[in-house]
This record gives sequence, structure tokens and C-alpha cells, in this order.
Amino acid sequence: MTFKSNRRQFLFGAAASSLAITAAGGIGRAFAQDQQLVFWSQLAGSKKAAGEALEAAFKTAHPGIALNSSLFAEPSQLNEKILTAINGNTAPDLFIQHWDYTLTYSTGDKLADLKTGLANVDFAGLDASLLAYGNIGGQQVSVPLYGTSRGLGINRKYVTEAGLDADKGPQDWAELREWAKALTKRQDNGLLEVAGLSMFHNDLETWEIFTLLLQGAGGTLFNDDLTAPAFGGPEGLAAINFMFELLHTDKVTDLGFGLGPGGSASPINQGRAAMIIAGNYSTNNALKAGIEFDVLPIPMEKGGFTSLVDPFSFAVTKASPNQAAAVSFVEFALSQEQQVAFALASKNVPVLKAAQQDPTVQADPFLSKFIKTASFAPPKAAAIPAFSRMVTIIARAVQETLFKRVTAEEALKAAEAEVIAVLGR
Repeated sequence: MTFKSNRRQFLFGAAASSLAITAAGGIGRAFAQDQQLVFWSQLAGSKKAAGEALEAAFKTAHPGIALNSSLFAEPSQLNEKILTAINGNTAPDLFIQHWDYTLTYSTGDKLADLKTGLANVDFAGLDASLLAYGNIGGQQVSVPLYGTSRGLGINRKYVTEAGLDADKGPQDWAELREWAKALTKRQDNGLLEVAGLSMFHNDLETWEIFTLLLQGAGGTLFNDDLTAPAFGGPEGLAAINFMFELLHTDKVTDLGFGLGPGGSASPINQGRAAMIIAGNYSTNNALKAGIEFDVLPIPMEKGGFTSLVDPFSFAVTKASPNQAAAVSFVEFALSQEQQVAFALASKNVPVLKAAQQDPTVQADPFLSKFIKTASFAPPKAAAIPAFSRMVTIIARAVQETLFKRVTAEEALKAAEAEVIAVLGR
């Protein structure tokens, strides 16, 4: 059984000249003929107010640039628009999109190398983990505006009632297992009332928890140069076996429990889960539902912590006649003032490290915790165009194992073979 995939509903320098692409694929300076900037944005939902404020500030700072922006509600909607536009040579000057979609656009050599184009940006001052998701073939095809990170979302009420330390949290897998067992509530007939750890509700969440546990066991999805999968070894087996034990031995949740679109329907927001894998996007719905929500780091198998980051990133098209204006927007958005303002308004992790440590950002009780969890993410990312297909392949392997249809060894071996075939196309 493969659960329906549901991408989370995630989830900007003055310039008087335009830019021309150099023969090496970078960005070079040239004089502008038209200072209109066409910008397609996915800054919707919880990011809408922050995006509008960013655009308004840019217009004030750059009155000579006519910003023509279009907002799209979801990444998939924007993806369809961008694919059509790129194929028809009508792509916008600038867009911001979920990182894995942008990698697919880079395969057609349609995107500028921003590492050479953003002359006024100190890349050493950007979060390396977030930045890694836009680096492919030695080129920086996208640069994040912000990211989300993953932590252990908890219902503090349930944790406190169980006599557990909601401020410290579990420190390794053994403690995580004990927490999950202690927090599980079932009726006498076995009916699950509260999942101690609600593990996943769709393909993307299946991939996320597997990857987090894989990293927790010391493993990685790919080898160092991203040419071959590496998740089928002992670390991958440890990850799936840990999930299997939680599910079938400890019975901290049920298969299919909480299956659905997430959001307000997520078990934790209904008081039906004590712990989940949470991101920045989890906060508002939990608080609206009256949950005593909090975020803890995700423990590794033998101590220490791990996380995932998930950036939304800018990209500039090579065919744009207004690349100078596009680059000005990105440089403006990466300034500390704008990074702080966007983070506070959207509750997302800024890519600028100085903004992450800004006192006003650190004073936000949830934002500061997601910044902390982001620091545990590995510096390398699975930045390959085939990422979205890999998510489905791995999710299916995990689910087939948990449904007892195949062994973990068989599932991971088959998944690695399928990923190798995808990489070879």
C-alpha cells in the first residue's frame, strides 16, 4: 500500500544595470533596457503577509524598478506554470519555489549561477545546510530565502502527565522509545486513543522519518558525490527496524492512524497524538487547536541530535532581460534587516546566519527552537533532480516493510536498485 503523496502546503542592493549571462554560465553586467521585474512567488498561506511586506519594502528602496509579482497558492501550481513558461521561453525574471522543483528546472540549463551573480552576498554568511539544496554540478542554481526544519513536536500536557521532562526531551533512541510507550493511550479493547508517536500520514512524512532515523543511525541517503544511493546498508536497516518495533512491538501507533492531508486534521492538533515529527508549519495549527505545543530536538540512536531542513529558494532565469533587477531583489531579501523581518512575520528559519542569531528572532519561542533544530541538519543534501521520485521509492519500501509484505533487507535492496535505475536515465 502506498499512501497518497501530499507535499506540505509550505510549504529580494540597488542596480541601474541589467545582467547578461557569461559564456561560463554565470551572470555578467550589462545596461538595462527595461527595469520591469517579473516575479512569480509561492509566498502564500502563513508567508503571505511576510512576502507582501518584503515586496513593499523593495519597491520603496528601488522606485526605479517596476515589480510585477504573481502569487501562486501551492508549489505544484507554480511548478506547472514555470514548466510551461520555461518550455515556451516565457519564464519570469525571478521566482521563488520549493527547492526540489527548482532542481528539475536546472536540468535544461535555464537557470543562472547565483554564486557568481550575487556579487554583494557573502555566501559564507549563509546557512550551509539550507544552501546545499540549490548546489548542483558546482553551480548555485537557487539560493534560499528561508527554510523549515524538523523537530520532535510534543503535547506538553500529555508529556507532563506522564511524568516526563518536557524541557529536556529524549536523548537517544532508547529514551525516545520509552517516551513513545509511556505516552500511548489505548482503551481496554485495544482501540488507540492517543498515539505516543504518530509516525507518518503520507509518502513525504514516511520519507522524512526514515531519513531522520537513517541519519540518527549514522547513515546518509547518498554517497558523498551523490552518484549512488547509500540508504540500504546497516544504518537504513536500523532505521526501519526501529520503526517496526515501535509499531508492532510497542504499538505506539497504528498503521493508517491519522492518514490524511495534515493541517488541522493532524492527530496532534486533535489531541490524538503526543509526539510527531514537526516543522515550522506545525506551530500555528497546533496553537489554534489549543494544544500545549512545544518542539524538542530529534535524538540520534546513541546520543546527539539530527534534523532536516527544507528551503524555499530564489532562482533567476538565464533568458531574463532584467537579471539586474532580479539579482537586486535577491540581494535585498538576503540583507539582515529583511531576513529578520521575514522570519518574525512568517516564523520560518532565515538563511542568513546573523539573522538566525538576531536577539528579536531568538526571543520568539518557537522560531528560536526551529533554528536550533536546523543546526543539527547535515551540511550535505540530496540535491539531485530525481529527488521527488526517490521520496516515493523510499516511502514505498518503508511502508511495504511495516505492512509485513517484505523484509527490511528486501525492501531496501529493491529501493536502491530502483534509485540506481532512475539515476542512470
